[in-house]
Amino acid sequence: MKTIYDNKTVQSRLKHVLQVIDNDISVAEAARNANVAWKTMKQWINRFKQEGVNGLLNKPRGSTEPVDDDTQEKIIELKRENRCRSCRKIRDLLEERHGKKAHRQTIWHILKEVGENKRDKRSFKVYHDFERPRPNSLWQVDFMDAIVVEGVGLVYLLLFIDDYSRKIMGAKFVTSRSEQHVLELLWQAICQNGMPSQIYSDQGTQFKSHLGKGFTRFEKVCKRLGIGPIFASVNYPEGKGKIERLFGFIQDDFLTEYVTGLYDMNAKFDNWIRWYDEKHEHSSLGGLPPNSRYMNFKPRMPEGDMFDIFAERALRKVRKNATISFRGQIYPVDPQYVNEKVEILVFGNDIRIYGQSKLLAEYDSRIDYHEKMLRRTYTRLVRKEGAIKFHNVRYFVGPELAGQRVEVVIIRDQLRAFLSSKRLLIFKLGEGDAVLVNTDR
Repeated sequence: MKTIYDNKTVQSRLKHVLQVIDNDISVAEAARNANVAWKTMKQWINRFKQEGVNGLLNKPRGSTEPVDDDTQEKIIELKRENRCRSCRKIRDLLEERHGKKAHRQTIWHILKEVGENKRDKRSFKVYHDFERPRPNSLWQVDFMDAIVVEGVGLVYLLLFIDDYSRKIMGAKFVTSRSEQHVLELLWQAICQNGMPSQIYSDQGTQFKSHLGKGFTRFEKVCKRLGIGPIFASVNYPEGKGKIERLFGFIQDDFLTEYVTGLYDMNAKFDNWIRWYDEKHEHSSLGGLPPNSRYMNFKPRMPEGDMFDIFAERALRKVRKNATISFRGQIYPVDPQYVNEKVEILVFGNDIRIYGQSKLLAEYDSRIDYHEKMLRRTYTRLVRKEGAIKFHNVRYFVGPELAGQRVEVVIIRDQLRAFLSSKRLLIFKLGEGDAVLVNTDR
């Protein structure tokens, strides 16, 4: 059976009061230890001396007269009428409608007994139009819902728009909502138009991490560039009104005319963007085209190497055979870095390896360098006409390489000519004019 000494409030106060009464500490020191005022500690001591332990209990506020049943019913009725009401609001309505008074703490206890003490809060969002005062102050970015393109499948439109001018800063039809597409288009848009101060997007995983702030590649790149990401509230489509209206216009004016192959769509859409920015009579701009607002200012350009800003980073230890393993591929490294750690920077298909802040090599992830390493490598000089000769067969690689030496590897029935670390031509062995694959970007 619980006693008054089981009350945590009494236990805490009694400890400090007894220390003062036993002359172990002063009233001021006890007040500091209990984190209360000197006057409050003195009141506890006096009440303990007069009433004993009962004097350390919390005293009820206001009238101690019990609330009659009729008043209790009216309090519960007022709460159930509108569960957003607070105890203070119910107290005021009780007096206003029924002429009865009750302390709000008493009202809370009455409501708690019937399980109605919790308050349902409703938030009301006020919608209002907004527009930034200058170009490149804010860009908006979003994906348009997928459309079906024959021979391609689902295609999405990724688009950046300037909030002030409505100018399209960058746009491209892509086959997925990947973060890589977002970063590639952002890189292109910044090189063409400078950097925005902020970028407004939804809370898609391409933009915002749901594990914590700053975890996505998009957030990391924005931080390196000094761009502030802003994320739209959930279920608040009005925040992206400008870009959503533009998507509707693109569907009506462009997609009904040009739904063909992906490459052809993007080429025609580039022309459509130039028309939109330079000639479209935009109703929100008083009939003027977006480019009319995107002028008379100096854009902020990025500082530093863009690849270094946008690239992902990883560390690898150079193995004894002077190679590293990265994403299932093997890449050779200068033997002097064996047993040392090197930094890998990767963006898209481009891979750069650094050791001691020095660029050691550049690779294309689409090329199997491991297979190349396992076979004998031949060197051939490119002749004036742009061909190399191997086993009495001429393979045309291009007159622009005349006078240069290229590496040649034979793999099964293929001859692979490595024109550079990022360019590979593949021929069918013995058929010099039959180029099968060209991975040059």
